[in-house]
Amino acid sequence: MAKFENEGYCPCIWVPKKWDENTDTRLAGLWSVVGASIVYAQEDNPNTDCCDQIFSTDAIAYDVLFGIVKKNANADKIMVKQPHYMSCNRQSLTDVQKILGEATNPELIAHAGSNFVVILADAPYGMDVWVWDLRAVF
Repeated sequence: MAKFENEGYCPCIWVPKKWDENTDTRLAGLWSVVGASIVYAQEDNPNTDCCDQIFSTDAIAYDVLFGIVKKNANADKIMVKQPHYMSCNRQSLTDVQKILGEATNPELIAHAGSNFVVILADAPYGMDVWVWDLRAVF
């Protein structure tokens, strides 16, 4: 059961459904530690399919989940945010530098072959996970 269903989309039961026999088996263990605390922020209107990929099928999945557990395995709430430029579905790479400068204790995660760049940052309620889909940036 997801903890924060009233605050946004909770991928707790949906991410594991994307795994298959080729999925890194370590993901299930890491997901069991943090999955129930993850919520996609309503105000950022994240693309749930893209965000699900950072925890399941994309090359960055292990790095992101391991990074979350390593940074704060006890985070009560892990808020996933996907900032968009204006009202369109595009994202700006300049926002990566902006978030790195403004966030508390940020950690940039990138992985060769991944479609994403992710920033983990401390937040009063636990942790923020900022997501950029490199296929939708300008």
